[in-house]
Amino acid sequence: MPVGQLLGSQGFRGVSAVFVVSGFGRQYAPRPINRMNAAFPQRAPVPVLSRACHATVNGATFGHDTAGFIAYPHVPVMLREVLDAFKSVTMHVYLDCTLGAGGHAAAIASAHPEMRTLLGIDLDPTAHMVAEPRIRAAIAAAATGHTTELDMQFMRGNYRDLKRLLATVSCPAPRPNGILMDLGVSSMQIDTAERGFSFMRDGPLDMRMDPNAALSAEEVLNSWSEADLARIIRDYGEEKMWRVVARRIVQAREVEPIRTTQQLVKAVGNTQLLGRGTRASKGSGKGIHPATRTFQALRIAVNDELQKLEKALPDAIDALAPGGRLAVISFHSLEDRIVKHAFMRATGRPTPEEENLVNGPNKFAYLDLLEQRKVADLVARKPIVADASETEANVRARSAKLRLLQKIRDNV
Repeated sequence: MPVGQLLGSQGFRGVSAVFVVSGFGRQYAPRPINRMNAAFPQRAPVPVLSRACHATVNGATFGHDTAGFIAYPHVPVMLREVLDAFKSVTMHVYLDCTLGAGGHAAAIASAHPEMRTLLGIDLDPTAHMVAEPRIRAAIAAAATGHTTELDMQFMRGNYRDLKRLLATVSCPAPRPNGILMDLGVSSMQIDTAERGFSFMRDGPLDMRMDPNAALSAEEVLNSWSEADLARIIRDYGEEKMWRVVARRIVQAREVEPIRTTQQLVKAVGNTQLLGRGTRASKGSGKGIHPATRTFQALRIAVNDELQKLEKALPDAIDALAPGGRLAVISFHSLEDRIVKHAFMRATGRPTPEEENLVNGPNKFAYLDLLEQRKVADLVARKPIVADASETEANVRARSAKLRLLQKIRDNV
């Protein structure tokens, strides 16, 4: 991966920034990950970057290891809240279902010296490349003399296949005591123009989290019917002017194929920022960018995100060891609704679709069924949100919601 330039964008599991780096011409070559010897602190701050050497970039400092790797500018969303969520858990085994740049994993590994196994899942091969040195550096820098051996294994795939991926782990570890799912697009992906996730810079309309996946945003935009485009923009983008946006896209592609992010921005036009669809964010005094919801809809459709999440949540709860916790960070209402309902089912509570059964003629039989299927308790009844200092520094943290569940027993 060339490291001559690092770009930042709006949040997306990271901070907003644009950085240009010069003077580092080498590339980072990933190494096989098996076992590592590391020293853990009983209690220490959580560094993210190596202390080996540093480069100052537009006033910001980035570390790099001896391979010449430059760390992505990355601040994990709701890190303090995530660390608090797992603070009381004896974390022998930790599973990060959305490894990304490894920010959460590095912090959790440093905060839990009892950890023996760290497992990571991510579709993006870049994530595996970036996360390993970040986690190694964090653990080494936090060392205070307590030494143990950490088995660190990364699996390329999607959390939808959590059960299958866990079965591939060499020397299978005990079941996870902590599982984290940080949903949405990582800052690495949004900051790379060639991936096509951001409307803030021009690039090809790709949007595939897995670079080898067949379906791209360009194919969706240029081959799907107007009705199908309208459906995903309405359902996945929650765009009020979905008919208008779908019509404009079809009209634009009749002139020439839509192949770049800026072509799509131009096709969408002014539908929200100053028009009827304006909904100003609290305290912002202005609306969101007109293309925001359309880009969200395309990304969800291309990566089949919601269906994967619906499948992954029950599997994650099932994989969790009794006494362990599952933490899920969502960034829009569609994700949060799926998480909320999955947690309701696991904790023996009826979802909104099942409320009629609680009051129906067979309500007692149904209440017994709910009790039988209960395998977990909610740690907090309402989602946890980022504090004011974080939302001010990182715009995407404003929409982040953290839900927590604690496993009490396995299914009988």
